[in-house]
Amino acid sequence: MVCLACHTTSGSSLCNRCRGTLRAPPDRLLPGGIRVVAAFQHEGAARKLVHLLKYQGLVHFARLAADLVESRLPELPFMPIPRAWSRRVKYGVDPAFVIARELSARTGQPVIHGLRPPIHTSRRAGGDHHRRVIPFRTRGIPTQPVILVDDVVTTGGTVLAAARAVGAHQVALAVAANVVPEVTSLPPATHSSEGRS
Repeated sequence: MVCLACHTTSGSSLCNRCRGTLRAPPDRLLPGGIRVVAAFQHEGAARKLVHLLKYQGLVHFARLAADLVESRLPELPFMPIPRAWSRRVKYGVDPAFVIARELSARTGQPVIHGLRPPIHTSRRAGGDHHRRVIPFRTRGIPTQPVILVDDVVTTGGTVLAAARAVGAHQVALAVAANVVPEVTSLPPATHSSEGRS
């Protein structure tokens, strides 16, 4: 078997060296009080694997991320933050939907497609993260709180744009496959009263 991250021969899908680079970040608080729960920091093998998910459709990373975060989430529907149509067509995958689908399979919570993606946006991944985020349109306001799902959170601009479209009061938290550690971070939340048992 070959390691998915470094392509060396390994006894599993990730070699011990790459697995050792996976680091779980503390929960992060975005402006407005939206908490981000993430599987990994955006470094090492996690950075390589999420790149493979975004641009080559490698779903193994989404499964690994879902396994790590599902016990930390309240029992609420998942709403993926959709990729621009131009990139979905070009790369054949919508990473946030793939992660949301994996979380839904583990928790039994539905995936709600409430956000309508733009036709095209300027590339933010690996580029200028301070470019303006094009506002999302909605397919209907949810009647209960939801969990926003994205693949990578950097400045938080995309998550906040999605929250504004949905109604920030309806966003319980956001979950990401990985996150760039920066600004305010919090210890992991415990959902003893509303979470999974």
